[in-house]
Amino acid sequence: MDVLSNEKYLIARAKDSTDPYNAKAWIIVAKTLFPNDFGVQFEAYEIEKNANNFEEAAKCLSYIVMTFHGAHQTPTSLLNEISLMTNALRIPEGCTTPEQEFYVKMFQYISYEVQHQILLLTAAHSNNNLDHCRLILLLLKRFPQAISTHAPRLLETLVQNVAMPSFKEMLFNEAIPLVYNRAPDLAPKHVHRLMAVCFEYYLNQMLNDTEDRARTSAECWKKIFEILDFCGKILKWEPFVLYKKSWSKDVYWQKIIHIYKLDSFRSTESKQILFCATIVFVLALQDYIGYSKLCPKDGATETDVILVEALKDVAPDMKRRAHEGVLEIPHILVNAPVSPDAPNCLLACQSCWQLLHSNEQMKADFAQLILCIPQLSGWVQKFLIDLYVCAGQHEETATLLQASTGTTMTALEQAVRQFALTLVQAPPSVHLFEQMGTILKHLPHAPSGGHYLENVALGQTARVLMLMPLTKRAVLHYLVQTLIALLKPKLLDADCSNGVLGNLLVLSQLNWPHESTTVEIVFEVIKTRRAFAYLHFTSYVIQAELIEEFMHLWTHSPDVKLELTMPQQSLATGARRIGTRGADKGVKEDFKQIIRQQVARSNDDMDELLLQFLQQQHLVLMQNVFEK
Repeated sequence: MDVLSNEKYLIARAKDSTDPYNAKAWIIVAKTLFPNDFGVQFEAYEIEKNANNFEEAAKCLSYIVMTFHGAHQTPTSLLNEISLMTNALRIPEGCTTPEQEFYVKMFQYISYEVQHQILLLTAAHSNNNLDHCRLILLLLKRFPQAISTHAPRLLETLVQNVAMPSFKEMLFNEAIPLVYNRAPDLAPKHVHRLMAVCFEYYLNQMLNDTEDRARTSAECWKKIFEILDFCGKILKWEPFVLYKKSWSKDVYWQKIIHIYKLDSFRSTESKQILFCATIVFVLALQDYIGYSKLCPKDGATETDVILVEALKDVAPDMKRRAHEGVLEIPHILVNAPVSPDAPNCLLACQSCWQLLHSNEQMKADFAQLILCIPQLSGWVQKFLIDLYVCAGQHEETATLLQASTGTTMTALEQAVRQFALTLVQAPPSVHLFEQMGTILKHLPHAPSGGHYLENVALGQTARVLMLMPLTKRAVLHYLVQTLIALLKPKLLDADCSNGVLGNLLVLSQLNWPHESTTVEIVFEVIKTRRAFAYLHFTSYVIQAELIEEFMHLWTHSPDVKLELTMPQQSLATGARRIGTRGADKGVKEDFKQIIRQQVARSNDDMDELLLQFLQQQHLVLMQNVFEK
């Protein structure tokens, strides 16, 4: 039979005793005789724990931890007991078992110093990084004064493992909110990585939310700017501004310029310029292209918007200026329902883009930040096309449009952009009309909605651009105004054909009275010539003011001969047409009947009428443009 040592003998007598007071007496003797024996001290703790005595158990455990935690090898039984305690501390209140509840209550009787040592000891012996991070978080929540010591390693570990969901959730939901107001001392490379990770996380969060986009977007931008501020405090950066939805993008840009001027490297190595300019670029880009500014809602449908040159009466000058390579942002007209702030967003995007491409290092770092968010690629592509349109760089625009074939760009957008580009690159050609036919083919079949364009045709020679919604009505108006701009110069020709005059009248009906001046000129030409023949009158002229003008000619200009319909088969001579002064007595009644017929159609859908006109008279219009 083995002979027990004195310590073990006393422990055994305490364990064998059925009387708790007797057992406690034996263990008091053992503690007195052998104060530095782990087995004795741990048995004393066990007795108090079994008695459910929180305060005494806390004293015993505190003594053990402070006495034996620095030993060469921490006893397994102590590590197990501490593990049970820390696990209980992580369980939400009200979800603990009676045993776990004992640990929670006992922990409250342990001094802060010992609590600190217990959590450090547990973290040091955790089996994996995730457990270690959880324990450090628990430590920092209970001892905020330890943030400066333990937060750097915690953040570094979480950022390095952010690809794993558990680490990502811990970083954003627990670690960052915990240390936000106590910026720890972190190496610059880790701060840069933290900023990049947060930028990517919150952008993906807002881009993937399809239910409450506006609210999520505002919350995520607020978080991104807060993280930028947090990282700036760690690295002693010049303070930036926090996010405010109502602020103009120029507020952010002016702050970037202020920081840029303070930077001795002038952005060559400045990570602050990189992050500030990238954040503002994407913020402005989202407003310009992503959800609100350039995707106005028409009913339940989001509408794409593109940037094109506003039409001008002086095409040669427009072409000359484009070849001069004007790089500044020209004046941009906004068409409803596009936000009036859209041009400012484009200007902010352009300014940030140029700054971020001011040197190779900045350009590479910016690309790395953007490429990690695939959803941005389509936005950037559209922005670059519009940027080249702004600069009048037509060849670059054409190259990007060609590269966009088959991407997320719709067939209608592709066709309208190609048409607008062809219009400013060279004099009108057959190719332009082929592209017009492509646009007509891709127009929505649904009834027209939205608004006509505002100031689509301008007389001045300075470059003016236009943000155009790709609604059926806006695109139809753009095509009609293009044809008017191409045909109007022919009014100056003495031999301008009746076909040009009649087709101008038909085209001018859309968005009446926008082209009322053109109509006045056409009627002056008719009066001067004292004759006008347009055999498509009954098919396409229904605007009340135009019909009234023809009635006025009939009544007050007896010397003007009008031929407004095909030969009347009921008459004896097939060559006769309805005219103001025909030889037949029935001509006057026939003319009145035509006018009554056209007046009755004055409420017809003008958009559909003009669309039909463009489709059916496509070749005739092309001949009108090219006739000498």
